[in-house]
Amino acid sequence: MELLLPNQHSETVSQQVSQVPSLSKRATVSVVIPCYNEEGFIAKALESLSDQYDVEHYEIIVVDGLSADQTRNEITEFVKGHKYLSVRIVDNPARNIPTALNLGVQNAGGEVIARMDAHAVPPKGYIRRCVEVLSQPDVGVVGMPCHIKPGQDTLIAEAIANAVSHSFGIGDAKYRLSESKLPQESVDTVAFSCFRKSLWEELGGFNEALLTNEDYDFNYRVRKLGRQVILDRSGRCDYFARPTLSQLSQQYRRYGYWKAQMVKLHPASIKLRHLVAPAFVSSIVLLTLAGVFVRVAWLVLSLELLLYFLLAVYFGFKIARKSSSGLSIMFLMPVVFFTIHVSWGTSFFGGLVRRSQRLVRSAPVLGN
Repeated sequence: MELLLPNQHSETVSQQVSQVPSLSKRATVSVVIPCYNEEGFIAKALESLSDQYDVEHYEIIVVDGLSADQTRNEITEFVKGHKYLSVRIVDNPARNIPTALNLGVQNAGGEVIARMDAHAVPPKGYIRRCVEVLSQPDVGVVGMPCHIKPGQDTLIAEAIANAVSHSFGIGDAKYRLSESKLPQESVDTVAFSCFRKSLWEELGGFNEALLTNEDYDFNYRVRKLGRQVILDRSGRCDYFARPTLSQLSQQYRRYGYWKAQMVKLHPASIKLRHLVAPAFVSSIVLLTLAGVFVRVAWLVLSLELLLYFLLAVYFGFKIARKSSSGLSIMFLMPVVFFTIHVSWGTSFFGGLVRRSQRLVRSAPVLGN
């Protein structure tokens, strides 16, 4: 599939906000689920989506990267038990998320697209509520907060789920945090979003040069177009985190690398939370090297790491007080936090230094 080029004049479009099309009273909805080897999660995701909307105006499209496990069998079994529901499989030989999303939306017949995930379980009424919010003036994208749950029934999986939904672990990504009491808020990005297919067409689709951060890029361009990305807190969507440290590290290395590529395309999209982990990693490297010449640098490094450890234990203690696992989880939290920050920060620098060949070959030049 060829790259669908995002709007190459976003810097001028933001000054000429186009009229947001109104939704019909019975807007049709297409759910698009990128999927690859998700035999353990896809059935639960489909079941949670089965009664989200009126069946005569509703379809589910699973875009599968030619899964090698039992994913397709799980989908087939689900269809057998839900013959009243329109469920289709679209092949994705590219096996990446942005291509899957574009393929799914291209094949969708709905006015509204609900971008979901095999690891996500939305609450009852999620899509119907998102369609209602999309009818508000100037709303381009809407989603709900994520409730992060352990990917397995293990102590480390529980620690990971807590870390990736805590401000010390992932900064101020509002869709992952629950501190705010605002019922609705305009934010920079959301997960598992709903948007009009016409908006996708207007923007030129998801940028297939970005193998990760394609949703942040899409939402950034939505905001440049003068429309809002809304986080609606009337419900929350369950999401199952990675269950092991190795999978967590791999995930955040991917996040960091592709965030760097995103920043190259949109320098103005950088947020403070994106810089904290790289700053932490760089301080460790620079202070270690400086200590060879000025011993006091090693003392500063030791104090920094001690402060980091104490903060991690403190937040781990607060997490442990709410956990059924008790204080045993507290001592895992520093390890999990450190894994997130070092994986993300190191790969972010790697992404800045190493230019992605995908971006060199196919990415458009975008406005900031």
